[in-house]
Amino acid sequence: MKTTKKETEAVDRPFFAIPMVSQVLTVLFALAFYFQCMILPIVGPAAMKGSGSPGAGPAAHATQNFIAFLCMLLVTLALGVLALYSQKQVRALDNTPKSYFAKTLFVIAVLMLVALLTGLLKT
Repeated sequence: MKTTKKETEAVDRPFFAIPMVSQVLTVLFALAFYFQCMILPIVGPAAMKGSGSPGAGPAAHATQNFIAFLCMLLVTLALGVLALYSQKQVRALDNTPKSYFAKTLFVIAVLMLVALLTGLLKT
C-alpha cells in the first residue's frame, strides 16, 4: 500500500505539530470561551449582590457558582495554552502565517480571570 506525502508528514511530526490537532484545539478553545461567556451571569452583580428588589440578597449558591465558573475558566485557559502551543509548533514547521484569533481570546480569558479574582465582576 502506498503512503501519500501527507500521511508521511503527519507521522514524522510531533503530536502538537500536526495541523489537524492545532485546528481541533483552537476550535475547542473557542467553544469553551463561548460557553464561558454564556455562564458569565452566574458570577455577575445580580447573582452576587441580589437583584436590587427589597429583601433580595445574593444567590444562595453564590459560592458554588463562583467555584464552577473559576473551574470552567481554568479549563478554558488550559485549552488556550494547548491551542497556542500547537499553533506555534505547526508554524515552526510549516512557516504558516500567524493567527491572532486564539491569542485574542486568550488575552480576554486572562482578563476575565483577573476581573473574577479581583472582584470586578461583582460590581
